[in-house]
Amino acid sequence: MSKKSIKLNMVLNAIKGLMGVIFPFITYPYILRVLGLDNVGRFTFSDSYISYYVLLAGLGVGTYAVREGARVRNEKEKINTLTSQIFTINIISMIVSLLLLILTIVFIPSLYKYRALLLVLSLQVILKTVGIEWIYSIYEDYAFVTIRSICFQILSLVLMFIFVRKPEDTVIYACIVVFSSGIANLINFVYSRKYCHVGIVKNLDLKRHIKPILILFAMTATVTVYVNSDILILNFMCGDEADTIVGIYSVSTKVYTVIKTILSSIIVVSIPRLSSILGSGDKEKFNEVATDVYKTLLAVMIPSMVGIILLRKEIVLIVSGTEDCLPATSSLALLSIAIVFCMGAWFWGQCVMVPMKLDKKIFTITIISALINIILNFILIPFWQENAAAFTTILAEAFSFVGTYYFGKKYAKINKMGIYFIKVLVGCAGIIAVVLLIRMLNLNMILFVISSIAASAVLYFLIELLLKNEALIPLLRKLKRKK
Repeated sequence: MSKKSIKLNMVLNAIKGLMGVIFPFITYPYILRVLGLDNVGRFTFSDSYISYYVLLAGLGVGTYAVREGARVRNEKEKINTLTSQIFTINIISMIVSLLLLILTIVFIPSLYKYRALLLVLSLQVILKTVGIEWIYSIYEDYAFVTIRSICFQILSLVLMFIFVRKPEDTVIYACIVVFSSGIANLINFVYSRKYCHVGIVKNLDLKRHIKPILILFAMTATVTVYVNSDILILNFMCGDEADTIVGIYSVSTKVYTVIKTILSSIIVVSIPRLSSILGSGDKEKFNEVATDVYKTLLAVMIPSMVGIILLRKEIVLIVSGTEDCLPATSSLALLSIAIVFCMGAWFWGQCVMVPMKLDKKIFTITIISALINIILNFILIPFWQENAAAFTTILAEAFSFVGTYYFGKKYAKINKMGIYFIKVLVGCAGIIAVVLLIRMLNLNMILFVISSIAASAVLYFLIELLLKNEALIPLLRKLKRKK
């Protein structure tokens, strides 16, 4: 595949991630008004509770399958065997997860009032496993996954407005959520035969698969725990003001999560390509593609950080809808810095170390980052509250970046980054200038944000074209061909 196609995959996956964030923002106000705060709370708790069992059922299979499958995707017999073995292991972990879930529903009294919702939402554990979305990552078919995802999100939106009309419709809402994603996953399974034949097999080759799968699962579980630790510790240590402080911090983390989701989609699409190149033994090509991905990431990541810092007040007001959350501007500025380290760590960890099978080293770095985050939270939160939580996130992500860079640079040679970084900074200077100029016009908030984003994006793009930003070379060539 060409460089153009990997850039297209980045865009498609970013759109998919963005839609996954936008749709909940659209549905939440309606659902909150119709179902009421208590019922929304019941659904949110039930969905969150089920998510841990979805995580357990997943067992780190996705990342492992993409890495190993991309190496043999052009060898029909090998890919059929590999995907069937991984799918069978995934089915076993799904059964174990479901059994544990049923036991908790039956024997934990505090879950009794959530039974109906939990039983409906538990179908996600099965349907997520059957969805085998990792097949599409192996073959880099992000167009199908993106279109399918958007179509079923629209379907769920329509069904919600038709059938969810009163507080008693909470279970119906859960059914719609499961139905829309479930049908999509079933279509995934059927359509996957275009690439390979996946089935249940007896020979699992556990000696080969189970260790790396468990390491990747432990890494995912660790990240999940330490990402959620900030809010838990804030709630635990802030006394009577805990609810207010957590509410303020949640505004910052919501924006942080949105940007991370979009930027990480740029990285994720490159993993199968890099694994495939390694499988062919072309180290020079590996370095070339890795450099291209890293430069593309920097070209998007740095201006994103600058934009968030410049528009932090307006972002907080738009997301929260109230001036009571304005203190979140400081923690949002801090978290925007954390994004840079986070995405850097993602690149060196997921794009370089995962394809190189350095799972143990990534896991060690992740564990230490988690400990740094949790320990410093307990020390600093009593003094600086939500700002401390954001600051410890910077430190944890910075350690993760330094650790993954230290090991990753031995395997991927990314050169000439100094001059490239200066080009990106010059473009960011243009963003700062245009936002400050527009601010002087005293526009209303929404118009100011829209015009700032549009004008700064255009100016940044033009500056990078003038400076011949390497990440935009394919676009320059296309424009020259058209001319």
